[in-house]
Amino acid sequence: MTSSIVPASFTDQLRDALASRDLETFGALLSDDVRWGDDSHPRGCRNRSEVLKTFARALSAGVDGTVSELESGPQGILCRFNVTRPEGDLRADYLDVFHVYLVSNGQIVQILRFFDRESAANAAGLNDYARRSG
Repeated sequence: MTSSIVPASFTDQLRDALASRDLETFGALLSDDVRWGDDSHPRGCRNRSEVLKTFARALSAGVDGTVSELESGPQGILCRFNVTRPEGDLRADYLDVFHVYLVSNGQIVQILRFFDRESAANAAGLNDYARRSG
C-alpha cells in the first residue's frame, strides 16, 4: 500500500504546509480518497474534502499544533504535534499527538493517529529508532 521510500522533497512539502497551516498546500498532498480514522465512525474522514474540513474546523476552534518532529520512514511519515487547545477544552491534557501519513504514488492515502511515539514510529517503519529513543 505504501511506497518503500518517501522522497525528502515530499516530506519537506508536508513540513512546510503543516508549519504554515496552509490547507491548500496540505490538500494537494492528499489523495482524493484519503482516509483518516475508522470508516465506521461518524467522524471518520473518507476523502480530501473531509480531512481539510476537519483541520479547518480545529484551527477555527482555536486548536493549534506545532510540528515538533517530522521523520520519514519506509512505511510513512511520522509527525509529532505539540497541541495547544483553548482554555476550558476538556481535552487540554493531550499535549502531544502523533500522526503517521501513509504515502503511495506521491500522495498521502491514510492518516493514522497515535498518542505515543513508539506506536507511531512502528507504523512509519521506524522500529529501530523507536527502540533506541525509548
